[in-house]
Amino acid sequence: MSSTEVIEEFLSGFCRTCNGTQSVCCEYSMEDGERILEFMDCAHASCLHRGACEIYKEAVRIGRERE
Repeated sequence: MSSTEVIEEFLSGFCRTCNGTQSVCCEYSMEDGERILEFMDCAHASCLHRGACEIYKEAVRIGRERE
């Protein structure tokens, strides 16, 4: 039985939805030497400002998002 390594990154930036600075915990798994974004502790999937969100852009830059 193999275990999946989980890597946590804490990112901070301006959140348009909250109209203030937010710290967001992002969880990544490792797959073939690449980080895969698995989870963000904000509502990024349904956020109206996702396209302009600097926190989300940084999270995706660090690891590609799982389809």
